[in-house]
Amino acid sequence: MAELSPMMKQYLLTKEKHKDCIVFYRLGDFYEMFFDDAIKASELLDLTLTGRDCGLDERAPMCGVPFHAADEYIAKLVSLGEKVAVCEQLTEPTKGGKDLVQRDVVKIVSAGTITNDDLIDNKQNNFLACVYLDDNQASMAWADITTGEFFTKCFKSEKFLSELSNELIKISPAEIISNNKASEFFNQSPIVVHNILPKFTYFTQSEFDYSIAEQTIKSQFGLHKLSSLGLKENSCVINSCGALIAYLKETQKHALLNLKSIKVEEQADFMMLDANAIRNLELVKTIHDGKRYGSLLWLLDKTRTGMGARKLQSWILSPLNDKSKIEYRLNGVESLYNNTLIRQSISQILGSVKDIGRLAGKISNGNLMPADCLALKNSLEVLPSIKFQLLGIESDFIRDIDEKLEDFSDVIKLISCAISDNPKATTKDGGYIKDGYNQNLDELRSISKNSKVYLSNLENEEREKTGIKTLRIAYNRVFGYYIEVTNSFKDKIPY
Repeated sequence: MAELSPMMKQYLLTKEKHKDCIVFYRLGDFYEMFFDDAIKASELLDLTLTGRDCGLDERAPMCGVPFHAADEYIAKLVSLGEKVAVCEQLTEPTKGGKDLVQRDVVKIVSAGTITNDDLIDNKQNNFLACVYLDDNQASMAWADITTGEFFTKCFKSEKFLSELSNELIKISPAEIISNNKASEFFNQSPIVVHNILPKFTYFTQSEFDYSIAEQTIKSQFGLHKLSSLGLKENSCVINSCGALIAYLKETQKHALLNLKSIKVEEQADFMMLDANAIRNLELVKTIHDGKRYGSLLWLLDKTRTGMGARKLQSWILSPLNDKSKIEYRLNGVESLYNNTLIRQSISQILGSVKDIGRLAGKISNGNLMPADCLALKNSLEVLPSIKFQLLGIESDFIRDIDEKLEDFSDVIKLISCAISDNPKATTKDGGYIKDGYNQNLDELRSISKNSKVYLSNLENEEREKTGIKTLRIAYNRVFGYYIEVTNSFKDKIPY
């Protein structure tokens, strides 16, 4: 009876753990897809469907993409509503290929967990939302892993379902996970049926259990009491926050270092704008074609950074309710308006500031590139100039901003000393660490660049040390580098 090959058994075990994903299975320089995944991916990505011997009588359907171009294909699959599990080789192939290479999923990419700059709008958050629905209340938590922002809100009024729906429409999450009750209810509602919101994806019910969710939150933030985060005991927001963290840990496979706090939003803090108000007032999109151009946001957005653009959109969609907070913010705006020279100078400085929020997210998510380090350094270097400009403005709002701008001279100095001024786009080719930063690295580079001279010198040193005049350092593909000694000098070989 035919039996699956060891490699295909390994693949099927991986696929069994990630049934809801298309598995990108690393084989050398390609990510391969097999069986149903291959059939679906070949249609969605317009790839040639081939086959591979798998030990069975019939060949396994197969298609693949080059590993260096995988992000482009993953992005297309995610845009079409798919989730992708990236399965990498964890060990090097052995000589002769007799031993099976160890592999495991290192990341799951979905619409709400994309971290590639080319795939997300720098002027908008890419939120992942988690909804928990009970019989007479609901809560939601939403986070952007590219910036580390994490919010939560509870809905307990008689209209809690409509309030929850309006909040979801307002933040426009790229992906929504939920408990079973929420997914069953909302996936039949008009806002999902008519594609106003993405389909709710059911997530493991146990992760919404209060005690499990509470422990998940405590573990993430290293706390003994949730009150340190502003979370009230027995609040239903704990269910959604804990489940959201669990989902992110399951998909990202790392510690989520940039999620440092949770901002609890109260219903009374902001004016409630329903979906019709947002649409009819054309706050962020026009009624005519659903584009940004022509909306209130388009008219007001003179921001110079992605961080500012995202903040402005948030303020427009969440008008303040508290008079003192409104006046506090307006006094800051007025003070900048009345100081034209300072305002223009700050605007010019901000033009050179990159998206520090998302650069910090890259550090947490482990996808920071050398050029990003320089972008971070150049952005942090202008902070003293911004602080100097703010000194000329009398406003509590501006003064509070000034006090939050810290001294990052140590970070600037470190990057300046370590990272080359013109690094290559990726870390693969090396050369992005400056000469002189690390003595061991400098020595290894010298050996690499001057290998013939190094080997010749080493050969001469060993000849003098051993007295073996015919000693020779050689290389072949089977053994690598080795020292060769003729039989006549075998008695001088040190043991």
